[in-house]
Amino acid sequence: MKIPTQAELEWGTLTCDTFNISMSKKFALCSVLLSTLLVAHAQTITWSGRSWKVTNGGMAGVALGDPANVTIDDHGYLHLRIVRQDGKWTAGELFTTEDLGFGTYQWIVEGNVYAMDPVIVLGLFTYGPTHHIGKDAEDEIDIEFSQWNKTCHGCNADFTVYPATGHRKPKGVSVWEDNFKVSGGTLTTARMEWFPNHIVFTLMNGAQPIGTVAEVIKTEQYTSDATNIPQVAAPVGINLWCFKQTPAQDQSVVIRKFEFVAH
Repeated sequence: MKIPTQAELEWGTLTCDTFNISMSKKFALCSVLLSTLLVAHAQTITWSGRSWKVTNGGMAGVALGDPANVTIDDHGYLHLRIVRQDGKWTAGELFTTEDLGFGTYQWIVEGNVYAMDPVIVLGLFTYGPTHHIGKDAEDEIDIEFSQWNKTCHGCNADFTVYPATGHRKPKGVSVWEDNFKVSGGTLTTARMEWFPNHIVFTLMNGAQPIGTVAEVIKTEQYTSDATNIPQVAAPVGINLWCFKQTPAQDQSVVIRKFEFVAH
C-alpha cells in the first residue's frame, strides 16, 4: 500500500488513487475520505462576510462544542444551540480566522437573552489565546448575557475586560467588569468600541446601525492604560455554553449579523 506524502495530507490532494489497493477496498476508503473531508469542511464557515472556524471539542463550560450546533439559515442568520442527544450535552462556538484590532464590534442578537436558563452564557467577545496571542485571562474583551447560575447577585449580563499580554492577574481575574440586570426586547444591538486607552460598551433595543446610538439599554466606558487594555489584534468569538451545569432543556439563540469597522 502506497504511503501518502505529507503534502497530500496537509493540502488536501489525497485521493483514492493515492493508495495501491483493490477496487473494493478503494471504494470503501474513498467513502471514508469523503466523510472526513466533509466534516473538516463543515468546521469552517463563511458568515457576515468573514471566515469562521467552528469549535469541535473542548470549549468554555461543561459541554463540548459540536459543529452541528452552529448553522446558518436562509436569511443568513447564525443559529447557536445547546442540545442533549443520546444523553450527552453539546454546545456551540466559533471564532474568526482573522484577527481584528481597534474598532467597533457589533452583533445583532435575536431572542430574549435577558431571561435565558440561568446556567446558559451567550458570549460575544475578542479572545487572543485562540490564536496564541497571550494566554487565558489575557487579551479578552466580553459582552456576555448570563445569570451565571444565579451566582452574580441577580445579574443577567456583563461587560468584562482582561489585561494585555504579559499582565495576567493572580487567579486569572479580570481587570474590570460590570455585572448588571437589565430588561430588553427580543432584538438587541450589542456593541463594543475598542480604543488603545478605553473601551465603550453599549446595549440597545432593536437593530441599530453602526454610528447610531438609540434606545440605549445600558452603556459603560472603561478607561485605563496599555497594561490593562488589550493592545494586539485578536479573533472574534461567539459562543453559547453551559456554566458549571447543563440546562433544563435545549437552548438556542440567533445572531442576525456581526459587523466590524476599524478605527
